[in-house]
Amino acid sequence: MPEAPHRQLFRDYPLDGALLRFHPESGTSIRIENTETRHLQRVAPRVAMFGITNKCNLSCDFCSRDVQRESAWTVNSAAQVLQDLSAAGVLEVAFGGGEPFAFRGFADLVQQLHETTPLALNVTTNGLLIRPGNFAAYAGRLGQVRISLYDDPRWRDTAQLLSSYGQRWGANLLIDAGVLATLPSLLAELTALGCHDVSLLSYIGADMHRHLTAEGRLQLAAIVQDAPLPCRLSVCFGNTVPLPRLFDGADGSGDCGAGVDFVSITPDQRMQGCSFQDGGLPARNAQEILAGWQHQRSRLAQPSLRHGCAGRKRAGLAQGQRAHSDPSMPSPSIRVWQAFSGNNSGECVMVARFDTINDANSYLAQLLPAWKPEADYAPEWLQLFQAQAVAGPGLAYGEMPRDLLAIGRSVLAMGYGLEDQFPELRALAWKQGAASMSGGIHSHEVTLLAAVRTASADEARKLAAVEWADEFSARPFIYGDTLLLVMGLMGQEGELEACKRGLEALADGRPLAVEVHSDIVSSESMLEVMKRLGAPIHQTPRLVLQFWGGDPAVAQKKAAHFAQMVTEAEVTAAAACVLISGLSRRKRLAVLAYRQGATVGALDAAELQVSARLVLPELPRQKGRRAVQPSIDIALLQDELRLSLWPGVPLQVEQGYRGAAQVRVTSTQPERVLETLKQAAQRLGATTHFWVSEPQALAMAVRRLLAEVRESRE
Repeated sequence: MPEAPHRQLFRDYPLDGALLRFHPESGTSIRIENTETRHLQRVAPRVAMFGITNKCNLSCDFCSRDVQRESAWTVNSAAQVLQDLSAAGVLEVAFGGGEPFAFRGFADLVQQLHETTPLALNVTTNGLLIRPGNFAAYAGRLGQVRISLYDDPRWRDTAQLLSSYGQRWGANLLIDAGVLATLPSLLAELTALGCHDVSLLSYIGADMHRHLTAEGRLQLAAIVQDAPLPCRLSVCFGNTVPLPRLFDGADGSGDCGAGVDFVSITPDQRMQGCSFQDGGLPARNAQEILAGWQHQRSRLAQPSLRHGCAGRKRAGLAQGQRAHSDPSMPSPSIRVWQAFSGNNSGECVMVARFDTINDANSYLAQLLPAWKPEADYAPEWLQLFQAQAVAGPGLAYGEMPRDLLAIGRSVLAMGYGLEDQFPELRALAWKQGAASMSGGIHSHEVTLLAAVRTASADEARKLAAVEWADEFSARPFIYGDTLLLVMGLMGQEGELEACKRGLEALADGRPLAVEVHSDIVSSESMLEVMKRLGAPIHQTPRLVLQFWGGDPAVAQKKAAHFAQMVTEAEVTAAAACVLISGLSRRKRLAVLAYRQGATVGALDAAELQVSARLVLPELPRQKGRRAVQPSIDIALLQDELRLSLWPGVPLQVEQGYRGAAQVRVTSTQPERVLETLKQAAQRLGATTHFWVSEPQALAMAVRRLLAEVRESRE
């Protein structure tokens, strides 16, 4: 048997330009950055989030795991892959699932890894399978146990048991509007029970009553500031809760680290950037995991600037009672913290609207024979994309969607992913006559909108009362002779197919149309849209392109090159964003952009919102200190933009993370806005990210639905 690992010794882990020293026994990390560390580069992920099994002793209604997925790991195969990852430099494993304690042989696996590796072994659990008679096998071998708290009061028994063994444990708590009133007393109780820290998780779902209002987020911030123990905020809160971070991840970059600092290994032996994704790369052994991490790191880690994503997601402790930070002070060259990793990011959606139902079905007929949910592109798909000249630069790593079907004239595809999972599918749809709607990339909230046109308002009201609407949590709205339905999707396998069957049965031959909206749709917002359906929304067909690359300069060069190629329309390039206006037909340019690796969105509203994030470069390093990140003068920038734009234009300028400026302008002249913001960034010497969207996206979607079912009747 290999020599027992020295868990009392620090392990060195090279970061990019820095060194991390990690103590497996205590979870202490020391990050060192100076002239001696500049040459260092990562050689392996720091943490493996390991889904050891898909089995669970609970059936929570909010759980999004696919119960049909295979649990392929055995004690021996899991031990081998983790031993090899440890030898490659991985520091921690965080077991999840499923319920890890439901994995047969979990105690043997923990014992074997404890004896043969220096890995810090952590686990996230519902706690109900931890009993006095079985925890002795784990005592002294786990760095931290995280208990996910539910309504079942038995978690308190587990907490007391863990404390009696001297086991470090933390709690995961889902925060919604109903929890805030009792949160202070619960935090006090957790402290008394011996809890080390609490992770506060953001509710992600379609129930509007559970989401925190702006007032609720302020209340949460006040509770955390007064908390008797350290609290960690889920990255899904983004910057909506006004609290400073004590540290910004191991790299100090503010990024959550998905796909770079950590990878998620699934029960069916796949690797993802984070646990909110699905599918992924092969991960049957350490060699496949390390190869995927090395060669597909940018794909695994790429953030989304679209609504619903927290952007460059921040990881770290929110302000608590055990440490303090002064944002005005320069970051030190040595930082120390104590924490273990836990195993606890959104849907990718395509909606392609064809001219006829036959066109939609013909498009699907090319794909369905070889389609296998979440598998790598089938050879037949690869051949089709190449023959149709729609293959993008990531073709070799393409993954088939979890859901693929047609409802009426629209083809829908869905799956988990950080980035656009379906560029070739979108390009093929454009080439074959459809318009691929904007948005749907890394959407934490997905709402299915449907319209059924009937013979009369009375008939529409009768359809609204059928039991099917209750079964799918569909909210009905009546607009004349048309029934509109709003359904929040949870991303579960088979959910979209069930909605299709229900909608087609409900329509029973009547005109039916669907859209997907990448956000929550409240009853209030839907009613507000319907009140204004009589007022016209002026339209101007445009395309917005976003180019990507590991280096922002490369993405910007791609955008500029593409803009130079466009001769048949007005084109505006700003950083990696390209806006094309005055188009009579969008198909050719959309297909060409996908082939060059861009994401493409069709925008129909004349009035658009232009958003920008401006960041100043770091000041030169001073001896003994880290480079300082300067802040943009928000008031000065706002005054400058108001003078450069025109009176009355809606303008918002806010201070963002690390001194950045977040700018939003709504205008019927987005081209002029982009040029103005680009010039302001150049004068400041700022790095800038731009994106363009429809401020009335829900209104546009509802209008498209109504127009489609009316065309079908006529």
